[in-house]
Amino acid sequence: MGVMEGFTRQETLALTETTSNRLQHLDRSGLVVPERYGNSKKPTVIYTWEQVLEIRAIKNLRQEVSLQTVRKIINLLDNSGFDNSLRDKKIVVLNDEVYWVMPDWSDMPRVMKVADKSDRELGQYMLIVIPPLASVVEEVWEAARQSKVIDFESFRLRAKAQPARSA
Repeated sequence: MGVMEGFTRQETLALTETTSNRLQHLDRSGLVVPERYGNSKKPTVIYTWEQVLEIRAIKNLRQEVSLQTVRKIINLLDNSGFDNSLRDKKIVVLNDEVYWVMPDWSDMPRVMKVADKSDRELGQYMLIVIPPLASVVEEVWEAARQSKVIDFESFRLRAKAQPARSA
């Protein structure tokens, strides 16, 4: 039998260090919708590598802002024609304001205001710095290493990105 492409619900819970209720909420709200296979009453639920990273990114962002604010950020990105995934975005939270550090090849990064409590001046460019995607990948790998649920060798074959520093 070949290597499974995605991660089961149990593996996803372990890798993202989130709760079953949070996964259900992300699914119901349409923020992260897994694939479902088999029996419609009790299907096999599979999350992609990208979805695992997205859940982890949302979890990290939720330490600073509400889920409602996360939704606002995703909606603003989507409505502005940008990719609405958070896993590869550099997001900065200052007080009640949220900024996206946009990829740029110039010496000065572009930063867009994507959320605040008053919803004023959204889309404005500002100046600001946060952990890169590599940090999120490191967190997922560390969760896999520590997990009693994850078969680490199987995880290693399915993960689509290696940690920056070798273990």
